Amino acid sequence: FTQSSAIVFLVNIINSSMMLSNIRRQGRKTIGNKGSSTTFYGLKCAKIIIFVAMLFILFGVTFLNFNSLTSFSRPADSPQQDSIDHITLLQQQTKGKERKQKGSITGESLKASPDSPICDVMTIEDAIELVRKKKHIVQPPPSPITLVCCKTTKGPLSIAVHPNWAPHGADRFLSMVQTWYFSSKVPLFRCLKNFICQFGIAGDPTLNKPYNGNLPDDPNWLPEGPEGRERDGKFRYSKGYLAYAGAGKNSRSNQLIVALGEDKFLGGGSPWEVPFGEVIGDLSMKTLDTLYTGYGEKGPTQSRVYKEGASAEIAKEFQNLDYVLSCDVVGESSSW
Repeated sequence: FTQSSAIVFLVNIINSSMMLSNIRRQGRKTIGNKGSSTTFYGLKCAKIIIFVAMLFILFGVTFLNFNSLTSFSRPADSPQQDSIDHITLLQQQTKGKERKQKGSITGESLKASPDSPICDVMTIEDAIELVRKKKHIVQPPPSPITLVCCKTTKGPLSIAVHPNWAPHGADRFLSMVQTWYFSSKVPLFRCLKNFICQFGIAGDPTLNKPYNGNLPDDPNWLPEGPEGRERDGKFRYSKGYLAYAGAGKNSRSNQLIVALGEDKFLGGGSPWEVPFGEVIGDLSMKTLDTLYTGYGEKGPTQSRVYKEGASAEIAKEFQNLDYVLSCDVVGESSSW
């Protein structure tokens, strides 16, 4: 029994009432004052019944109308609201998150997949212990640690990010990690033996734009100039340091470098080379040693990687090229 059927029924009742009135008038004309009182009594009763039925139908229509308005005003029960919420949720998903859901690593998936080795440093306590044992040419600024686990085509990389070493640089890198930027399959396109490996341009070219803006330089905490290149047999730039590629003041964007060996020339005054983090753990250091450096300066150019990303054409032409496949935050310390 719907609202529309109730209205149709009400109209029929009204028509019936009008027909009864006509019958009563015709009856009076036909039999005059000698007419049967029983007949007219029956007609009166019928009109009363029709009136009560009309009241019942009106009440029913009003109730149906109120109930329909009430249910429409409840978002949780409204199909329209459900579809709007679903669309809003989809709009909030980034391409990086979709890639992560399709197969990027997390701690659980790493454990479940034998061909995806877990990072050798998976607790913040282990990271703190390793960082404290590390020797630098000078004492770095005290800093909390954010532990990041990256997967590459040659194995895992455990990275200790130090926000106080280079606040702007660390913040941008962590932003890239937390938006699953590296799940786009980031090429390690310029790797030079025992020197550095350059990477950071997204495998999906549409992801580069948010990070094209140049970062303000961070203060350099490493000793500068020729006199700061080596102290007590320790070179200025340690193996595993992470920093940015650049070409002038405030020139850092989304291109990164990782040191593949000890070096005394890096970090001596170029503001983009200030480290914001370091690779830690024996397995991670072995990963650095196995990254392919055979292409050297003859790998895919920056402009080509910017345009194509991790394209099939680049993969076909540079079959030994390595990639960063994903990065995830494992944990962070509240203080040092």
